[in-house]
Amino acid sequence: MNYENKPVETVEVWFSSEQDPGKESWFKGPQEHTYHLSQQSDLSWVVPSPIEDEELTTLIVSPELTYQKILGIGTSLEETSVCNLSLMSADKRESVLKQLSHAEDGIEFNLFRITLGTSDFTAERFYTYDDIPDGESDFELKHFSIQKDIDLSIIATIKELLALAPDTLLFASPWSPPAWMKTSGSLKRGRLKEGREYTDALAKYYRLAIQAYREQGIPIYAMTLQNEPLLETDYPSCHMTPERQKELAVALAREFAAHGVETKLWIFDHNFGEVWNYVAPILNDVKAGAGVHGIALHDYEGDPEVMSEIHAAYPDKPIYLTERSLWGTSGADRMARYFRNYASSYNAWVTMLNSRIAPHQWLGTPGPTMFIQDANEADRYWRTPEYHLLGQYSKFVRRGAVRIGSSYGSVDTVTNVAFRNEDGSLVAVVINQTQSEQSFRILCAGRQFTAVLPPKSVGTYRWWDRG
Repeated sequence: MNYENKPVETVEVWFSSEQDPGKESWFKGPQEHTYHLSQQSDLSWVVPSPIEDEELTTLIVSPELTYQKILGIGTSLEETSVCNLSLMSADKRESVLKQLSHAEDGIEFNLFRITLGTSDFTAERFYTYDDIPDGESDFELKHFSIQKDIDLSIIATIKELLALAPDTLLFASPWSPPAWMKTSGSLKRGRLKEGREYTDALAKYYRLAIQAYREQGIPIYAMTLQNEPLLETDYPSCHMTPERQKELAVALAREFAAHGVETKLWIFDHNFGEVWNYVAPILNDVKAGAGVHGIALHDYEGDPEVMSEIHAAYPDKPIYLTERSLWGTSGADRMARYFRNYASSYNAWVTMLNSRIAPHQWLGTPGPTMFIQDANEADRYWRTPEYHLLGQYSKFVRRGAVRIGSSYGSVDTVTNVAFRNEDGSLVAVVINQTQSEQSFRILCAGRQFTAVLPPKSVGTYRWWDRG
């Protein structure tokens, strides 16, 4: 590795701070906060020495200990966000997309979640790609069409993103099969009807969706088989037992192989608390497990540490954190815990609501998104601190990075997670959740640096391995 022109003897530093994390006040207008990916003076490495200051926390970074590879960090382009973006002028919309994905103008998100058909975050009547009159069926899928996604500017928005950031990867999640396939006869509630003919029809339906997107110039890297399969509620949803998802995984793998579709399959896509009972029956089945490429998880119930258990049980199946919006330094620490427990990705859910907390059809009241649009003036918007707090990770931890060993620290002082990028740079994201500044040192490979992190702030520290 050639480290010419790299600051091998110094450490680069950036800060972001929280402000009223998760508060509804953010929908009323922008607020000032102290740090927003603000670069600080470089720090210098010194020879390690005994601690003289009892207040100084020691974090040990061990680059020789390597763990999971990182696929990406990003957010979603569900219809709510697309709807708000589509109301903006072309230059403003492009600016927002650049702020999400660009190296120079943004925070370099490189993994985006999209939906196959409608979700609860939409301004539209719920729909799928094969909606037909009640009482009818369409096993041959003659009525299949993604035209609704074209009409709603979803396809155009994704194309615009890919033109700005060609290295972006997309994964897709369905909220419900078409109503004619379900016991409820509706996109709300219900289950996939019994019988192999329905499993095979749904597998074909998803294959056609992936191919239709590909024909639009939009490759889908991966898909989850069902968003939140243990939830049955009054918006698009479908209860799917692990046994039924196992059948669907086999059918989808067969369908994809028969038609040369390379999209990867991620199972579950639900909470930590239920993951063991759900994934074990699928992955312990030789045939089903062979067609599964990863495990998708949400963080609305349970603890991230269960991911380490799942990794130990199924080390060849990467784990992806596919949905959870986080706020403030406690959220940044939660994200560190995801990565410390083998998550290979992180995706926020919903990128832009407007100042009326709209549009959406979720059954609760959402918290503030990274971008908030003025409901009375579409080209006016503001960013919440979460944009910069997420950037403390996404601008510095690149696809292909590996997590490396580091001592966690303490919530009473600082916590952290560390990575090595493919270019040889090492990155430690350090979080101070306390109300006072915290002093700490990092010990790594025979040298150390000391730093002070402001209260309620996240610091990213980047340096280059000397080889």
